[in-house]
Amino acid sequence: MKTNIYARIYWLGIFFLIQSVSLLQAKDAKSAVSFTINCPPNAYVSCHDELWDLSAYGNATYTINYHTYSAGNPTVQYNLNSCNAGTITRTWTVEDPYWNWVSCTQTIYVSSGGSGGPLIDWPEDIELTGCNPNTNPYQLPDPNNYPTWEGGDCSMLGRSYSDMLFTVNSQCKKIMRTWKVLDWCNFSPSNGYGIYTKVQIIYIVNNTAPAFTCPAEITVNAFNCKDAELVTAPLTIDPSVCGGYYEIINNSKYAKSKSNNISGIYPVGTHKVTYTVKYGCGKTKTCTTNVVVKNASRPTPYCIAQLVTTLMPVDTDGDGKIDNGMVELWAKDVNKGSYSSCGFHPLKFSFSKNVAETSKTFTCANVGSNKVQMWVTDSKGGQEYCEVEVIIQNNGANIPDCKPKPVTPVDPVYSQKGNVLTLTDTPLHNAEITLKYKDPIIKYTSTFDTTETLELDSFINLSGHKLYRYITVKKITETKDSTLQFITKKVKTNLEGKYLLDSLALKGKALELSATYKDDARKNIDNKDVELLTKFLLGDVTFSSYHQYLASDINEDGKIDITDQNLLMEFVTGTTSSLPGIYQWYLLDKKATYTKPEDVLKQTLPLVVALDSLKALNPAVDFVAIKKGNISIDPGSLHENVVESRNNADLTVDVKAYPNPFTDFLTFEIASDIDQVAALRMYNAAGQEILQQNHVLLKGVNEVNAQLTQDYTGLILYTWTIGSQRYSGTLSHVK
Repeated sequence: MKTNIYARIYWLGIFFLIQSVSLLQAKDAKSAVSFTINCPPNAYVSCHDELWDLSAYGNATYTINYHTYSAGNPTVQYNLNSCNAGTITRTWTVEDPYWNWVSCTQTIYVSSGGSGGPLIDWPEDIELTGCNPNTNPYQLPDPNNYPTWEGGDCSMLGRSYSDMLFTVNSQCKKIMRTWKVLDWCNFSPSNGYGIYTKVQIIYIVNNTAPAFTCPAEITVNAFNCKDAELVTAPLTIDPSVCGGYYEIINNSKYAKSKSNNISGIYPVGTHKVTYTVKYGCGKTKTCTTNVVVKNASRPTPYCIAQLVTTLMPVDTDGDGKIDNGMVELWAKDVNKGSYSSCGFHPLKFSFSKNVAETSKTFTCANVGSNKVQMWVTDSKGGQEYCEVEVIIQNNGANIPDCKPKPVTPVDPVYSQKGNVLTLTDTPLHNAEITLKYKDPIIKYTSTFDTTETLELDSFINLSGHKLYRYITVKKITETKDSTLQFITKKVKTNLEGKYLLDSLALKGKALELSATYKDDARKNIDNKDVELLTKFLLGDVTFSSYHQYLASDINEDGKIDITDQNLLMEFVTGTTSSLPGIYQWYLLDKKATYTKPEDVLKQTLPLVVALDSLKALNPAVDFVAIKKGNISIDPGSLHENVVESRNNADLTVDVKAYPNPFTDFLTFEIASDIDQVAALRMYNAAGQEILQQNHVLLKGVNEVNAQLTQDYTGLILYTWTIGSQRYSGTLSHVK
């Protein structure tokens, strides 16, 4: 046993001896061989630099006893974020001569910062046409939709936009679209670095030009020798397709305003006026009209009202016997001081427009009273006349069969007459009738200029010598001009409502007749009309005459409703001084008819009567006059809408209200044939219900008290619903 222990100790000693020798040999070997590993230095690069071939940043080597060898391929570890920034490590590992593994590591630091930022192509400005085009970038064409950019290895780019809408008018709008591109990898909230901004302008334009025409020429007459007032309707254009109205201006220096109305005081002459219509974004369209102011001043005729003269005997057949009489009268003989207010002298006198008809001969055919016209013509061609009664007598000349002939009064040939009457055939005095030819006529005028020149003339005297001299030669030059003239004539009706338009020279041209009238706005309009309109709206009555529908449309909107009732009530109570709308009186062609009376509100009113031409004997053109608001003028045109009672018995109910006007309390006295239920409703002028009460009526006379607690002053409409019938009326509430 002890032998084994000693053996083990022996061999253990031998083992440690061998190990010690090995260690000593190794120590001696180290001191004999040198070894180093050489790592490239750390590098600092940008994400824009080359990262796919890292050998550009060096490779590791190792050296053994002055001999250098490649360390081979490294192990690469990428530690980059989404912006391509971070670190890249390269680790080389080699085995030294003593079988030890030796390693080194290179760190490449990658930054996301670049120079100049991304290259961005921003959307270009664009003009869109129409009223509300789609401005979403998705709907816009390239390059007007989205920003784009190049590159992005070191970037995380995103885009957004915001819009600011500026409205110039309904046809012109501008959107300022602010685009922003954010580089998240280079964004610095503190100084705003990494955000790129660009404003894109989007124009929204309605390029549809308005359609309109200007009158070629407007002619007015100046009667004061220098100027005339032009009153014309404004130029109107339908609203644009985008819903707004156009801006219209004029360049007339005589117009009262620079808007769409060129009315104003214009001097004699021709004035070119231009309308300018603005639409879209600064676009314009123009049209031009000529305003022609003619010097229409005419001389003032002043003539003898009546002239009496006698015939001189005449033997016309030469048989020695007096068989006729004659007297000649000169136009200037009946002048009593005519003059030209503009100084256009000298004046010429004639018995017609023909200035050559300076005298007139009267014979036995003219014995008695004769109406003649003395025409005065000034040096500018202006003419006017006055009438003279010339009485021709056959006194001492003893002319046989020379007596005045009976004259049957007839209407003048080529004239127009008629009547203007109300629905009750009451004549309308001083209604104005206007006759207007639809087409203009061409009027020619001539002016003459006289010039004098000296011309050389020669002659041979008695001695046979040829002599020369200068003589004065007059030269007359005629200048002709033509103008378009619209012919209009106006007259007023007499006390009988009759009118007569005579001295109408144009026979073969189309013409139009119209009538207008104005009087005291409140005349014949009172509470009866308000009550009647109220009953119509409540269904108590029905109009059978078209005039009542027309008179009830207070605001002229083509329908009858509570608005008309309120307007009429305000007018009757004095809250307003006039009724709205264009018309006070409607003067319609009396021949107009309607299938249903309410059709008058839907069809064009026959305010103008058109005639193809003027005939020798025209039939009368009559007008019927209807005053707006005067609904109760013809009580016979109403149909009472009676509702039968539940038991079909003839029930009698009588409703009275007093006092009227009232302050706070009033009493209704109701006589009823039976016991029944009744309901009271009151409405103010705006149609709002202000009182509601229910009552039981007993057979006989009932007194029902009502109190109005609301702070309201004015007309009140009340309705009693008694059984199956309804009764209405108006009250006046005062403080």
